[in-house]
Amino acid sequence: MFRGLLTPRWLGRLVGLVVVVAACVVLGLWQLGVARDEGRKQAIEAAAALPRAPLSQLTRPHSAFEAEFSNRPVSVTGTYAAERTIVVVDRRLDGRVGSWVVTPLVTDTGVVPVLRGFVDGTPTTPPPTPPGRVTVLGTLGPGESPQYGAALPAHQARAIDLAALVNQWPGDLYNVVVLASTESGPDGVLPESAVTRVPPPEAPSQLNLRNAAYALQWWVFGVFAIVMWWKMFRAEQQAPPAPAPRKEEVRA
Repeated sequence: MFRGLLTPRWLGRLVGLVVVVAACVVLGLWQLGVARDEGRKQAIEAAAALPRAPLSQLTRPHSAFEAEFSNRPVSVTGTYAAERTIVVVDRRLDGRVGSWVVTPLVTDTGVVPVLRGFVDGTPTTPPPTPPGRVTVLGTLGPGESPQYGAALPAHQARAIDLAALVNQWPGDLYNVVVLASTESGPDGVLPESAVTRVPPPEAPSQLNLRNAAYALQWWVFGVFAIVMWWKMFRAEQQAPPAPAPRKEEVRA
């Protein structure tokens, strides 16, 4: 039956089928990517639209980081333990290579890791922190998985590894990271520090249902094209051969 594929007509149809199916697959993957991007954007916007809440009202020290915490606006008040600041190396921001500055904020309920911002390069001395009691406004993010390599100086790290920090910083550690956007003292908002604020982390992957449906639609089109091509080919191959034309008898 498959010998019929070798005819020019069916070879041409097969090439057309491959082009159509490939286009459906590519367009479906494109729509799936759009669905993820739109879903992530909507999740970030939904989290940012939530009212800012004191951190102690959302979670407690040592509690697990919940998915809905990502990008949630929070406030937290305490005193920076500047001597325990760590510099997280090999970070990038807007094409620049540098480090993150993370300082524990000691509050009445526990110790909060605060990502104060980004600095170029790897500073030998961490940037100074505001003295006294400080209120930090920012968004929540999770800790990071540990990264291994050659030994680093005591104040440097490769990741915000909360499992490691719980043994390095005294006190009850919150299992979150606050990405600072502003810092305020008793006299109001403090001037911008020597660090560049780090944008909120990506939201957990979610799908925009409309674009996901478009992706599924393209893939269904591709399957439909295969089914129709196969039915046409099979019907032609199973059809009885056309009768040969009869020659008229020549009478003398």
